[in-house]
Amino acid sequence: MNRRNFSIASASLLLAGYSGIVLAQAPARTAVPAKLTIASAINKAGRQRMLSQRMAKAYAQLGVGILPERAFKILNDSTTLFESQLAELTSFAPNADIAKTYAELGQAWRGYKEVLATAPAPELGARIQDANELVLQLANRGTQELERASGTNAGRLVNISGRQRMLSQRTAMFFMFREWGLPKPVETALGNVRTEFRAALNTLRVDPETTDEIKTQLGLAETQWLFFDAAVEASLKSKADAVRRQNVANSSERILEVFETVTGLYERNASARA
Repeated sequence: MNRRNFSIASASLLLAGYSGIVLAQAPARTAVPAKLTIASAINKAGRQRMLSQRMAKAYAQLGVGILPERAFKILNDSTTLFESQLAELTSFAPNADIAKTYAELGQAWRGYKEVLATAPAPELGARIQDANELVLQLANRGTQELERASGTNAGRLVNISGRQRMLSQRTAMFFMFREWGLPKPVETALGNVRTEFRAALNTLRVDPETTDEIKTQLGLAETQWLFFDAAVEASLKSKADAVRRQNVANSSERILEVFETVTGLYERNASARA
């Protein structure tokens, strides 16, 4: 099996019964990334948290067989973006502690990437469940360190909003793990994540620095969350059918899209205050 860098060759191979995920060298990027500010670094660092969960969600989604072509693309796009942002954040690190965190994250990522390169199978579930948690822990540490380096409430809001992206994907990941029948119980962790998402939504809504434009987007996110959360809650009472599984997969992506917008708005406000 080819386990080079993560550009997944063709979803048609998977759908035809191919036994593994083909990974190839990603094409060279010609565009030069914009120079990071502390606010954009917090945003990208927080996005790394989200990607750690989104990749595990997509891997499990492939295992369960839910919208496999879409899951295949999500896994490919997420791994490519994770690697490019990891390089940016490693270069940006403004102090030794943050540099150390991103060195550790790079090492953890190599192990996680290797697991993600294998064909989805329930017997590999425990490895996926462990590997995503280590990458998440280090990505979160880097985000918190960058927030502290900013020393501002605006930076804090970028972090909280960005974390909502991760929580949406983490909720869907736990749902997929449960549907796939992976070995480690997820019910307690799933409940904690759902509670944290709702609390953070309220924190953002009432903060004085939250603009009317952002509040409108938060309202959209809440509407999507109610639909998403109801589908997840129903799955705890009875095994989800194909429609409910697809609803969870699609709703998690819609919530992610809204919070990408929200976090970008908080980043813009933070940069304007710098």
